[in-house]
Amino acid sequence: MSDNETNTVSDPLFIEEFTELIRRTAATICAEQPDIPEPEELSDLDSFSMVQVVLDLENALGVKVLEQLEGFGGRTFRELAELIEELAHREDASAALVAAVKERIAEDSVDTAR
Repeated sequence: MSDNETNTVSDPLFIEEFTELIRRTAATICAEQPDIPEPEELSDLDSFSMVQVVLDLENALGVKVLEQLEGFGGRTFRELAELIEELAHREDASAALVAAVKERIAEDSVDTAR
């Protein structure tokens, strides 16, 4: 396996944490909308909620995702996490993404503790 291939291998723990962050983001956004149930998976989101989730992630994490979603057929939060990680990797921004996700998780933990 070449170094380049090694660098594309996802850290399963990071993907798990990122997936949970995306799930919580979606739940928060849906909770703000009347008559929208908490989503179990990405496929439960309507298009408006999906765009809101993606825009929130873009703003919080400093990644551009929305333009890259054309053709994305993922149905789970994990698939979205993997896609965003791959996009960051292509832009040589994996370390920045990991740092931003961990910072957002830490911020959410502080907010939850209050």
